[in-house]
Amino acid sequence: MTTGTEKSVWTQLSSSFADTIADLENSIVAIDGGGRSTTSGVVWRPDVIVTTHHGLPLRETIKIILAGESLGSRLIGSDATTDLAVLGIDSDKLTPVSSANDLVIRAGEVVLSIGRSRLGDISSSCGIIARSGSAWRTWRGGAIDRLIRPDIRLYVGQSGSALINEQRQVLGINSPALARLAVITIPAQTINRVVDAILELGHVPRPFLGLAMQPIPIPEPAQELFPDGGDETLLVTHVEPKAPAALAGVMVGDVIVSFNGEPVHGLREILHRLRASSIGDTISLTVFRGGAKLDLTLSVADRG
Repeated sequence: MTTGTEKSVWTQLSSSFADTIADLENSIVAIDGGGRSTTSGVVWRPDVIVTTHHGLPLRETIKIILAGESLGSRLIGSDATTDLAVLGIDSDKLTPVSSANDLVIRAGEVVLSIGRSRLGDISSSCGIIARSGSAWRTWRGGAIDRLIRPDIRLYVGQSGSALINEQRQVLGINSPALARLAVITIPAQTINRVVDAILELGHVPRPFLGLAMQPIPIPEPAQELFPDGGDETLLVTHVEPKAPAALAGVMVGDVIVSFNGEPVHGLREILHRLRASSIGDTISLTVFRGGAKLDLTLSVADRG
């Protein structure tokens, strides 16, 4: 038997969820992938819908479903590394969401996932934030601004659904394709960055130098070049022809001493610094080769 207080809490929670779904009904769409396949999408900006890349049909014209009504849209661009796709649509029936770009997201916070089924009706699930972490990299090499792992169940068609907080703001969109046996929410910061790039350039720029490296113990003749300590550095194992590294004179067998004047000891460290660079930036790279220290200058290119 429940008390009046328990009934009140239950009623308030149910009413809050129902009202949230009603408020966002014109901001959540289903995307027809052909046949029985659909994903969900979120109206991110006026005339712009964001969804997951992995469930997108490979055609320029894509059908959008809103409460049983079909609308036409077009593919503007997509980014497989972050599993995001951007669609354009011209309709006054859709309302952009309010996104939570810089809010603190805490483990244990109650969240609601809202998507649409292939018939156009709303589908939803409730859970909590199971993990909220720092920047994260996908298995395809995409940079995710923060790790959000919700403890929710995604039903068929809910890939690309919106993850909503108590303030009815969208924390991001949900994808089952970025981690094995887990749902990852692509955060609003990442979505804004990818949407900006695709609308401006048609793709997401990828800082690129064109060399492969592997960790090795610091060679004894080069140890005096690492006054900050550490016992590992990086050995260049491949240089891509005509890439920035090759044009700057980097050679297989070079030992990396510093990147922009800062010592480098690990692969993750140098990749993090490269990701923070912009296309066209100049990088100073110091290497140890044949008993001598060489200073090289590279220009960051776009992998495309």
